[in-house]
Amino acid sequence: MCVKMIRRVNDEEGIKKLVNETFQKLWFTPTPNHDKEAMTRKILNITDVVAACRDTGYDWFEQLLQNLLKSEEDASYKPAKKACVQLVDNLVEHILKYEESLADSENKGVNSNRLVACITTLYLFSKIRAQLMVKHAMTMQPYLTTKCNTQSDFMVICNVAKILELVVPLMEHPSETFLATIEEDLMKLIIKYGMTVVQHCVSCLGAVVNKVTHNYKFVWACFNRYYGAITKLKTQHQEDPNSTVLTANKPALLRSLFTVGALCRHFDFDQEEFKGNNKVVIKDKVLELLLYFTRHEDEEVQTKAIIGLGFLFIMHPSLMFEQDVKNLYNGILSDKNSSVNLKIQVLKNLQTYLQEEDTRMQEADREWKKLSKQEDLKEMGDISSGMSSSIMQLYLKQVLEAFFHTQSNVRHFALNVIALTLNQGLIHPVQCVPYLIAMGTDPEPSMRNKADQQLVEIDKKYTGFIHMKAVAGIKMSYQVQQAIWASHATIIRGFRQDEQNAALCSHLFSMVRSNRQHRRAFLIALLNLFDDSSKTDVNMLLYIADNLACFPFQTQEEPLFIMHHIDITLSVSGSNLLQSFKESLRKEPKPRERKYCSEEDESSDSSVGEEVRRSKKSRRQLNSESDSDSDLEVEDVEKVMNRLPDNPTPLLDFANASQGILLLLVLKQHLKNLYGFSDSKIQKYSPTESAKVYDKAVNRKSSVHFSPRQTIDFLSNDMANTELTYEVKRKIVKQYLDFKLLMEHLDPDEEDEEGEASASANARNKAITALLGGSSPKNNAADTEDDESDGDEKGGPGSSRKSRRGGESAEAAGHLNETVEAMDVIAICCPKYKDRPQIARVIQKTSSGYSVHWMAGSYSGAWAEAKKRDGRKLVPWVDTIKESDIIYKKIALTSAHKLTNKVVQTLRSLYAAKDGTSS
Repeated sequence: MCVKMIRRVNDEEGIKKLVNETFQKLWFTPTPNHDKEAMTRKILNITDVVAACRDTGYDWFEQLLQNLLKSEEDASYKPAKKACVQLVDNLVEHILKYEESLADSENKGVNSNRLVACITTLYLFSKIRAQLMVKHAMTMQPYLTTKCNTQSDFMVICNVAKILELVVPLMEHPSETFLATIEEDLMKLIIKYGMTVVQHCVSCLGAVVNKVTHNYKFVWACFNRYYGAITKLKTQHQEDPNSTVLTANKPALLRSLFTVGALCRHFDFDQEEFKGNNKVVIKDKVLELLLYFTRHEDEEVQTKAIIGLGFLFIMHPSLMFEQDVKNLYNGILSDKNSSVNLKIQVLKNLQTYLQEEDTRMQEADREWKKLSKQEDLKEMGDISSGMSSSIMQLYLKQVLEAFFHTQSNVRHFALNVIALTLNQGLIHPVQCVPYLIAMGTDPEPSMRNKADQQLVEIDKKYTGFIHMKAVAGIKMSYQVQQAIWASHATIIRGFRQDEQNAALCSHLFSMVRSNRQHRRAFLIALLNLFDDSSKTDVNMLLYIADNLACFPFQTQEEPLFIMHHIDITLSVSGSNLLQSFKESLRKEPKPRERKYCSEEDESSDSSVGEEVRRSKKSRRQLNSESDSDSDLEVEDVEKVMNRLPDNPTPLLDFANASQGILLLLVLKQHLKNLYGFSDSKIQKYSPTESAKVYDKAVNRKSSVHFSPRQTIDFLSNDMANTELTYEVKRKIVKQYLDFKLLMEHLDPDEEDEEGEASASANARNKAITALLGGSSPKNNAADTEDDESDGDEKGGPGSSRKSRRGGESAEAAGHLNETVEAMDVIAICCPKYKDRPQIARVIQKTSSGYSVHWMAGSYSGAWAEAKKRDGRKLVPWVDTIKESDIIYKKIALTSAHKLTNKVVQTLRSLYAAKDGTSS
């Protein structure tokens, strides 16, 4: 319980205050001296919590202690400070008690863990208030001689070394014997044990020698011992890289590389106190040695040499500007084939450097506050931060590129480096935004949260940066996902495949959505990627569609806005796609008797002279029983197959480009089903309306999942690179015809009465169903209606009866009882013309009938006022007709200037009836 509560210490102010108050009462309230039992309970509770948090870190404890001690700095009564003194004294007592009980073999394991927990807790107190441990320093020193048999023994030594490092410099007049003993103990540990112990012991030795004893000769002797060993091994390696002596001396080489680096981190050997009057530049010599071993054939040796370099650069950061160092670091980070361990070590080096630099800056800041009146130490700090900034600019690009790595460890350390760089303000954050957005999609929650937190911080300081780089971030997140799943050969999806199916970029959308203008610009930019001209990779389109389908929308306006723009994109991109496919088909050989014309012929004919136009059309014959929308162009699968070009590229281009359109169709259908929108609601939506109109909260259905099967199949079968067999070609042609049918019925029927399913909507839904390969989105009644209308068009036995019956019903629906007025659009059956349908706009009534302006178009195409050639000019084609020629009055064209499906059906029946009567 305590562990869960204490982790909230950095939450918002209210929770932070509660946590501080709770633990002040639990742990940091002074205990009466006689109540030993209460104190023991408190000690056990604190050490248990510290032991439980061993893997997650102790930042919470440090933060809690800092908050409590800071809050009572100016108070006369300081209960938290008094409680800390009591706790430290009693912890030391408990350590001595556990030490005695370790002799009892039965409880050895338990007491050993207790001992580690107690010493760790003492270190945490020392880190915040080292003064508390000054009187216990001599008690802690003997623990440096602990025999290391278990992991717990190593932890005891490391923590004791860290405590002494903080405490010894604060002691007033410590005895020479005590200091000499510490130096000797530390040196023995450095020579005998592994990396972790060496690192902490050298650090402790640095504090003792630099700040207290100034026993530089002692350290110089140790440095020369290891430096000499490396120099000797380098010479041997140059003479014979395959020497058996080198193999035998490998452990000594590894220890020497590490120890020399660690000593250079804490001691500046170029000071006169170390080398005397020697003119040799030690740091350059060490750099040369370590760089030599980074080119060693053994990866373990390379790693230790790079670790040593990292230590050296903490003391001498200017060495990172050396060309050899830049080549080494950037080469390892950018080379895809370089070892993962080496990449991680370079990133760790940069991370450690930034952490040390941050600590230095904080110390300089504290010093400046104390001495600001005598000396401008702030200026020194500024120079130091300038160095860090220059260094990070050198390596920034390669560190950011490390995000695109399969191994999570590499991404983890790269993110740590970027977070430290941003927190210290060493670079302009805008260049990191897309990379942080990308890292926000990482499978590991800890990395995801860290990246998201950085984005929140950037957004607070620099409004608009996130929106500016949002689309680039999503594209980059796709690259990160590609890198993560590279070894799995799987299709990249844009949502987490768990119970929630949350979009990978949901945090990004939640940041952008609060600003309406930014949100809309972001969504439009994503939808524009589906345009066939953008040539976006199909898998990336699927990834973006997944995100759009799973974004955490909150108001109706958000999904409606997407569906509105999907319709716009479909009408533009869809038409372009069909046109480019049609243009790639071979010309059809001219038959003896041509039955139908194409839309292109009809539209182009409107600009040719009357005689030419009419003579062409008079050669066309009408077959009323088989007339249908699809017959206006080359609509038969076999016909299209016969006209396919020899070059398969246009077919593959169509298959590729159509995936974007298909994804948009599935996305619209998904959003419609997920949020329960009706067709009329979607059609009525206007993005220009007030935001309040669509500000209602959305109701999300739980069982609706986004599954674009066609695109997944396309990617699974690698259709973009597959061999074009007859079946594959036929499948693409069928898709083209279904797609074309959908485009013809894309505009909604504007004449529908409320509650009546229009034929156009049915045709549209059937086309979508055929394209998406799913069950019909409409109910059975609508399907039946569609089937019946199909039956009318197919002809067969009894079809003429149906036509007559249809003609009688259409006669009543043709508004023939109404009065024709100027500007009305009417349908005509003029005997001198064979065209069907004949549509015109009324100019005015005349003595013999009406003066009309002919219109050019087709059953499925758009209608425009026709023109004829008069000499060299094109003039409006005006004619005079009788009232008896009118078969349909007051036609209402759609917004795209097309006939509604209902009018088309009626006109077909009327013309069929007229032609039947005349024959």
